[in-house]
Amino acid sequence: EKLADTCTRSCSRSLTCRLAMGSLTSRLDACAWAFPLRSSQRRGLREPGAKHDRVDAANLVGKAAAATDVSQVSLRDAPGPAAEMQEKIFQMQGGMLQDSSLQAECSDLYKDSKPVDFDGVVPTHASGLDLAPLSKQMQGLCRDWVRMISRPQLFGLILGFVMYIIFLNIELDEAYPKANDMLAITALVSSFWVFEVLPLPVTSILPLVLIPFAEIMTSAATSSSYWGWVQMLFFGAFVVDIAVEHVDLHSRIALRVLRLVGVSRPWIVVLAFLVISYFLSMWCSNTATTVMLVPFATGLLDSALQKSSKSQANASLNAAPDGGGEGATKLHRFSVGVLLSIAYGSSCGGVATLIGTPPNGVLAGLPMVTAAVGSSDWFQFAAPLSLVLVLLAYAAIYLLFVRGVQLELDEGVVSKAYKALGPLNRDEVFVAIIQFLQFAGFLVRKDLINAPEVGDVKGVNDATIACAAALLLFFVPSVKRPGEPVLTWEVAQERLPWGVLILMGGGFAIAKGFQESGLTQCVGNQLAEFAGGSRFLLTLFVVGSVCLLTEVTSNTATANIILPILAAVSAETLTHPLALLLPATAACSFAFMLPAATPPNSVVFATGRVRISHFVRAGICLNALAIVLGSLLIYGMAAVVYNVDGPFPQWACLPEKCVWVPIRGLVRGEWVTSQACAIIEPGMCRLLDGTVLNATSLEIVALR
Repeated sequence: EKLADTCTRSCSRSLTCRLAMGSLTSRLDACAWAFPLRSSQRRGLREPGAKHDRVDAANLVGKAAAATDVSQVSLRDAPGPAAEMQEKIFQMQGGMLQDSSLQAECSDLYKDSKPVDFDGVVPTHASGLDLAPLSKQMQGLCRDWVRMISRPQLFGLILGFVMYIIFLNIELDEAYPKANDMLAITALVSSFWVFEVLPLPVTSILPLVLIPFAEIMTSAATSSSYWGWVQMLFFGAFVVDIAVEHVDLHSRIALRVLRLVGVSRPWIVVLAFLVISYFLSMWCSNTATTVMLVPFATGLLDSALQKSSKSQANASLNAAPDGGGEGATKLHRFSVGVLLSIAYGSSCGGVATLIGTPPNGVLAGLPMVTAAVGSSDWFQFAAPLSLVLVLLAYAAIYLLFVRGVQLELDEGVVSKAYKALGPLNRDEVFVAIIQFLQFAGFLVRKDLINAPEVGDVKGVNDATIACAAALLLFFVPSVKRPGEPVLTWEVAQERLPWGVLILMGGGFAIAKGFQESGLTQCVGNQLAEFAGGSRFLLTLFVVGSVCLLTEVTSNTATANIILPILAAVSAETLTHPLALLLPATAACSFAFMLPAATPPNSVVFATGRVRISHFVRAGICLNALAIVLGSLLIYGMAAVVYNVDGPFPQWACLPEKCVWVPIRGLVRGEWVTSQACAIIEPGMCRLLDGTVLNATSLEIVALR
């Protein structure tokens, strides 16, 4: 008990410290007492029947100590919400344990500790498990499988295979015999994504397995969808993000801002965390931003809790206990507001840039729009929307959780953490310069590098800019680690989110399968009337539908499912593709109501300080405002930046979907000398006005 309390009080980054101790210390029995349990759970161990949890804790720490890579450790069976949070941190912050100062901090804390008696329980290393004979292991296979899978996962598994079998036996169109096969594969993969039957990146490999067997595409063609320029764009951006984290530049920025604005006024504290997370998530992973800021926030909140406890004790001595209880309630409300500001700020900031969140990359990688969507024009389109979202988030958080709260936080926590970083060093300066050069390159590429009158290099896109910046990191020598570059490849490959890149590749494989199987035409025919009404009502409908869908599944999975379908509708109806795709992509980030919607929400929820009811209270308001105001902004900015009210553009006219014909006429209010003609069958195409042409001779076959 004393050892556990020492860990809680002495380690400024208590959660990360406990993770490090679980991996570094050899006194597993001591660590098992402090590692996965909070003070309330430690008290529960005194109760009868609590020995089982204690054994699990010891065994789990044994696995942590035996693992050479922290990402290999699974804490799914650990007791209580603390284990859920630690599992998230293990998944998202695996490289944290390489911090030598953190190792020293935790080693010093425990080097003189004596083993704690666990009533004869000895922690078991992962390599030393006592297993039953192989025959009994095989007999228990079904039982263990049932324990492994949850009810929602089982439902998704059954639903996916049922839809797969049904669609395999339904012929959508005689002209496209493989369309039903592709629809079956899409239904199966979508069900697995929505219910997370398998980890999302693992599910993303299914198209590579199923599409070649269905003879829709070859294995080589399907595999090529998994790695393209969009993946290289995110690869380069991720490497620079990793360098920012590696040199603690993001920590310096966050702590410096907090020191400048102060922590004496609650509304300023919430605004500071919101702005910091908003800004950092534009250039860094929104998940990494949230994981970095949450320990700082909880440290401040814990200091306020200690002050509140002392005030409550004094109030009880003065026979005024009600005031102390009211103060604790307000502090809890304020804690929720601070943590939600981090989650919401990270989500809103990711909207603003093409590399800010994976759904934006899914859009940029679609063949129909890949030539039109770049970092600079996306920023012009999304920056106003992102800014309005973050203002709405602050208004909702302030009204629900901050208004009326009066308390003073401990500025010493921020000052101590900032001083621990030491003075600004050369590594941080060069990483900041490289990050700036990358962002500047994104903004000026079209106007300087690609412009005929300036650079006239048409083959360069944002992937080249991102990777050029990433390369510079390996040429700059480090001042803190002599003999090494600022970023080593070992650190980069350990922290790179390969799963995100595979997840995006799975979506691109499905999109390509839509084209090759003819499912594009089938879906477009069925949903043609969907795109025929008012563009604003269409935008409102798409934003609302995607916003609700992304609350219950990953936003990247939502983009992978929805965007190929909308692209198919656009090609069939000759509607400007971005009129449908921009609202859907932006709405994938309108996920404020449930913890599972985005990784930032999940990280904040895993702290145990924010309940689902808090997310729902704030999220309902934010989602409603985002759908209405967001639709208005998307409607206006899409017309200004991308001219989506104009005719179907030539860059979106892919050979397998349409033919560009030299026929004059009035198209969507503009006089044109040539226009798109959607292919309806081999050798035949249809103009926007319904006229059917012979695609080769351009003779009119049928009039509208």
